[in-house]
Formats: sequence, structure tokens, C-alpha cells
Amino acid sequence: MTDTSSPYLTERQLAERYGIMAGTVANWRRISRKGKPIGPPWYEMPRLAIPAGEPRIRYRLADVLAFEEANNIIPLN
Repeated sequence: MTDTSSPYLTERQLAERYGIMAGTVANWRRISRKGKPIGPPWYEMPRLAIPAGEPRIRYRLADVLAFEEANNIIPLN
């Protein structure tokens, strides 16, 4: 279950925040699925929760900020 009251970032927004390509963020997710966590936690939004054509993968801002703090990351944007 996801908390819809908190702001979320898309994969592209997270990539822009770190100054990397969106494909790198997608790779983090793929590696994390294999049991080795890389990057902040992500959520797959239900199809009916977002408009058609919008990305379903989202990163909760609170989780992103916690990940940055825990890993001493200073975002570019």
C-alpha cells in the first residue's frame, strides 16, 4: 500500500536530481529486484491511480531524502 498524500518523483525526475540518465535509475531497480538494494525505495503505482501514459514507477520524496542523508548525497537539482 502506498501513501498518496506524500509527493512522489518519477524516474526521470530522480535522474535529473542526481544528474544521471534515467536508464541508470532503471538499472538500480533491476539490481534491487535481485536482492542487492541500490538507490531509494520505489513504488509501482496501480494503473487506475494515474492518468494513461504517465510513468507508473515513483519514488516517494521522503524516501529519497532519507536515502540521500544516509548516503551523504547532495543532489544537483
